[in-house]
Amino acid sequence: MPVLKRELAFAANRPLENAGDWWHLVLDTDAPGLYVEHSWARTGVHSDSQANRGAQRFGINDFLTLAEGRAAQPMLMGALKEMFRDSEPTSE
Repeated sequence: MPVLKRELAFAANRPLENAGDWWHLVLDTDAPGLYVEHSWARTGVHSDSQANRGAQRFGINDFLTLAEGRAAQPMLMGALKEMFRDSEPTSE
């Protein structure tokens, strides 16, 4: 089964070198699980242009707490609201 990703935010470190930080909302249909993934690629000024790459996963609640005040947090809230927009109770 596929892993579905939606980009939440990107912060360029060195745009001409495709370096920076990416945040994605991820749905793993095999696990199943919904989480935020932060991945990065950075090149140091003195590091022979070798990229330092990595990724880290966060549960939704943990991410909302840790990312307070960063660009990815409101983007995540917007994505979650959009996901649940159609599930609001209807009055009968």
